[in-house]
Amino acid sequence: MHPRLSPIWSGIYIGGAVGGGWATTDGVLYNAFPGALWRTDSQSRLIYGGFAGIQKQWGSLVVGIEGGWNGLDNGFNNTAGTGVFGQGCIYGGGASCQSRIDDIGYIGGRFGYAWNRFMVYGQGGYARADIDTRVYLPAANLAIAAASAAHDGWYAGVGGEYAVLDNLVLGIDYKHYEFDSEQHNCNRAVVGCTVVDLRNVSAKVDSVMGRVSFKFNP
Repeated sequence: MHPRLSPIWSGIYIGGAVGGGWATTDGVLYNAFPGALWRTDSQSRLIYGGFAGIQKQWGSLVVGIEGGWNGLDNGFNNTAGTGVFGQGCIYGGGASCQSRIDDIGYIGGRFGYAWNRFMVYGQGGYARADIDTRVYLPAANLAIAAASAAHDGWYAGVGGEYAVLDNLVLGIDYKHYEFDSEQHNCNRAVVGCTVVDLRNVSAKVDSVMGRVSFKFNP
């Protein structure tokens, strides 16, 4: 006998999530010689946040919309400079490129397939992130040429959930984010920022998060 399909997934929900995030940034120093690249490599960071959504179930099909905000720990990703044009972080002399994803907001659709209390889903939509970049001089323990910008982008991902109770849901969620290139222009009135340090930067982020949500039937 097959398990009974139950329309338990319809409703409004809110919740929280925590897990790991991995980010890279790429770009160019647009006032320097061609091949003067910017890059920070992926390093793991704590990511945490909250979300809310609404969804409707028709048989096994579940369709909804969700929005959320995620913060990351305040550490900077650090990639040592190569001093070589066309290879990684252009800075030489022991200097490093550093980046930090401050937070990520998103809103988009979810499309799921439910079987009683289990559901798997795909997702995607609009995302926005605040990103900081700077150059670090380890010999002097000094950060220079600091800049930041808000970046528009998109995300896509997959996940799975289990309804422990009709209104209590546990899940695991994966998202891939890509953020458009934006100018990161440090303040040239501050010592350590030159016209050559102005840069265009884009970013990619991957996150895996455990989730708990509480659902309210309308």
